[in-house]
Amino acid sequence: MSLNENIERLRKQKQMSQPELAEKAGVSKGYIYMLEAGEMTNPSLDVLMKIAAALDSTIAELVGEPTVVARPVAQEIPDTLRQFIKERKKAGEPLSEDDLISLANTQFRGQRPQTVDDWRYVYEFFKRTLGKRP
Repeated sequence: MSLNENIERLRKQKQMSQPELAEKAGVSKGYIYMLEAGEMTNPSLDVLMKIAAALDSTIAELVGEPTVVARPVAQEIPDTLRQFIKERKKAGEPLSEDDLISLANTQFRGQRPQTVDDWRYVYEFFKRTLGKRP
């Protein structure tokens, strides 16, 4: 199905009128009409996000694509990173799960840090440049 057909179908499933959808999405009634009529075929990402939210849907569903859910990829934790984790815990500053995932996924030019000192440097770099978390 096309964008216009999907918007209309989802709107009708929610038992909403075009003016109701327009108000809920924060766009004009005429814009919704033109989208559903196929006269407007290339709305901005911002508009798609607003319409998807108003319809309790996703942009993927609006454009007829499968929804993709991103999940963190479990990475093997190198021994040197394990040693760094123990060092932080022993110092009373354990890493959060988010920090651990970020560090475990860290690579530069296809390589990971090799020593505990490398991990410490990378962690400190992240903290200083990005705030408290890597």
